[in-house]
Amino acid sequence: MASGAKVDNECKTVFNDVKLGRKYRYVIFGFNDTDLTTIVVLKKADPSATYADFTDDLKAAEKNGECRYAVFDAEYQTSSGGSRNKILFFMWSPEEAKTKQKMVYSASKDALKKCLGEGIGKEVQANDHGDLQWSSILEIIMRTERD
Repeated sequence: MASGAKVDNECKTVFNDVKLGRKYRYVIFGFNDTDLTTIVVLKKADPSATYADFTDDLKAAEKNGECRYAVFDAEYQTSSGGSRNKILFFMWSPEEAKTKQKMVYSASKDALKKCLGEGIGKEVQANDHGDLQWSSILEIIMRTERD
């Protein structure tokens, strides 16, 4: 189901800053207006930001009954002890979000991912706080990880 949503050019630019320059730890995307027509960058977090900071930002959107997209540059350890990074794409659609928000975000996800292009390591669909726990995210990352 295509939504016809537009993606602001800054989304691609900022994603490349994460992917190529590690300029940000995470970026949160959302719609810029009540008509839900254009996806824009809502927040860029410094490289020193933590996963807890990231989840706090997503939970703040939940309090407003809103969904969000995000990319997070995750650092993790492989089973052999090696250090790796993987860019995760999040679709945050909490139960408390308005029905229209959920529908439009779901229908517009592919438009954003297409605009961002290559470089997303894993996709995470998160609907509640349990889905955002680092242990759950790490499990998703490690499912196909090779040492």
